[in-house]
Amino acid sequence: MRSWKSLFLVTVMLLLVPAAAFANANGWMIDARGGLGIPMGNYKDDFKSGLLIGIEASKMMSPQLAIGVDGNYIKNNVTDANKAALEAAFGPGTDANTKFTHYGAHAKYMLSTKDDAKMMPYLVGGGGLYHIKGTITNAGASFDTSENKFGLRGGAGLNIMMSPRMGLGFQADFNDIFTSGNSTQFVGISGGLHWNIMPASSK
Repeated sequence: MRSWKSLFLVTVMLLLVPAAAFANANGWMIDARGGLGIPMGNYKDDFKSGLLIGIEASKMMSPQLAIGVDGNYIKNNVTDANKAALEAAFGPGTDANTKFTHYGAHAKYMLSTKDDAKMMPYLVGGGGLYHIKGTITNAGASFDTSENKFGLRGGAGLNIMMSPRMGLGFQADFNDIFTSGNSTQFVGISGGLHWNIMPASSK
């Protein structure tokens, strides 16, 4: 029940944007980043930090508020201790990994509204669906398990503008996936390119 209630709360928060804010719409922000997905909670006992790739599209509702959608891919390999346990159970050469594919919605609150600001910090929060796929391999054979779970994320970011339209974007967020029986959490730390796509009337 926690997952449905939390997802409903996040959805309501993202949708309850005052109608007047749409009159101040001021273009889009697009971000493409790469970095690390760092396991936390019980998850870090079995898996190591791994590759994270993410993309976001955010619509400016007002000078300080944006809402949008995001997608991320994270791959984590097993720790040495977990690998040794798997080899003891299934034989030498056994390996495993976990992959997350995340689809979500978010809100961003910009901490600076100056048009000519070079440094643009913000807070971000959202929720969505996490497709979790675990794979165990041995001697060329593999066994997969997968499930879909809801989760929430929250964090902060910084855009460093190199021109009015393009800059570098950095973000760190904590992700809590609602799995039963254990805590599946990770911190995403990423950096990449940030674009501001302004309406024609603003150019």
